Amino acid sequence: AYFFGDVGDDSSFSDKSERSRLMITRLVLLVAGFLLAVAASGLPIDRITVILGALSVGIGLGLQSIVNNFVSGIILIFDRSLRIGDTVEIGDKKGRVKEISMRSSTLLTPEGAEVIIPNGDILSHNFVNWSLSNNNMRIEISFNTDQIGISEEISQAIVEIIKSSPDVLIQREPELFVGAITSQSTQLKVYFWCKDVTKAEQTRSEVYSAIYKHLQEKGIKIL
Repeated sequence: AYFFGDVGDDSSFSDKSERSRLMITRLVLLVAGFLLAVAASGLPIDRITVILGALSVGIGLGLQSIVNNFVSGIILIFDRSLRIGDTVEIGDKKGRVKEISMRSSTLLTPEGAEVIIPNGDILSHNFVNWSLSNNNMRIEISFNTDQIGISEEISQAIVEIIKSSPDVLIQREPELFVGAITSQSTQLKVYFWCKDVTKAEQTRSEVYSAIYKHLQEKGIKIL
């Protein structure tokens, strides 16, 4: 173990690939040593077969999850329903796919965390891929004004403000709806499409700020 670098000091490993090579080397040496010890002991082959059969059952049960993740990784790679760089939601996690390996996939969240998810868990549950066929995302903005109803001039001005944003997809016309009207306020709902799903929150903030500023200039308050 000493000659292969295991001296109880983590600094002896320069990188992860070296650590993996050393672990594989030790495993090969242990298996070879075990087989040599069995051969030198002179034990009957039939007894060794029974022992190996029992070990095979235990190993098979232990490797069931690993094999499941391995096969799921192959399916993900060739099926391409999940690709590196895609923006996805898996369970309660949302982020961009950083890596797809045989055993697991790595998700990079907006907070900077790298979430390791077994491939078997991905295929066994529903997941949302926001960038499978395109990178667009529909955004909703809802707010209340102190006006009763909304004029055509204000509606058109809001649509033009949305279109002026560089991250808004102008091929799809923004939509403006009245959600509810009371004796003191009107609820407005605005829908538009963002070109890049990764810029959705930024675009929402910019458009909302521009609408707020325009309505304030017109003497309309947002409640």
